[in-house]
Amino acid sequence: MSRLNTTLIIALVVIPTIFGALKMPAEMGWAIASIGLALIFANLEKFSRFKGAGFEAELRTAVDKTYAAIGQLKELSLVLSAPIVDELAVSGRMLQYLRLKYKLEHVEKISSALRKLGASESEIQDVCATMFQRVRSDHIRAALICLKKANKDKSAVFDGCEDWDVRDWDKDKLEAFIHEGALDKNEEVIEWIRDLDYFEQTKKLRREDKWQS
Repeated sequence: MSRLNTTLIIALVVIPTIFGALKMPAEMGWAIASIGLALIFANLEKFSRFKGAGFEAELRTAVDKTYAAIGQLKELSLVLSAPIVDELAVSGRMLQYLRLKYKLEHVEKISSALRKLGASESEIQDVCATMFQRVRSDHIRAALICLKKANKDKSAVFDGCEDWDVRDWDKDKLEAFIHEGALDKNEEVIEWIRDLDYFEQTKKLRREDKWQS
């Protein structure tokens, strides 16, 4: 018998006896339950099923699932730690920043880890919504700036565009704005619309060189 088992068995006898002598029945019960569970887990490899006190617990299966969950949580912790360390590495340095490409890659790794933990796609989208909305809005604003330059004779259409709330805009709404205003699209506008469509489909950057942080 191992030293751990011997210690637990002695504790299972001595500690409840002390509580009983002190007329502390509640504490005695908790001590028996706690030490008993510790004894069970210490000898878990010797059995897969445990019966007693009117219940049956499949401990081996439960513990296997617990170990698997711990492994997945560890993976998520590592994924979440990486961008924090990256930010610390460049913070305080002039003109140094994490490129948007790498930020999106971190977001994808977090999404993957959450998926393994059983999070639904809807829940993952909620977690990533702020980042995706920000990048989509930046695409929209870049396209609007190019549109304004390509349609100088229709500047009134763009009055105050720098302050427009474009968080709910997408490719279709941008195309509708262009159509309704009878606006001209030069090659750069077309490229930004392609970039926007690509991002909406893949959550990746089509022209990485156009982005900084």
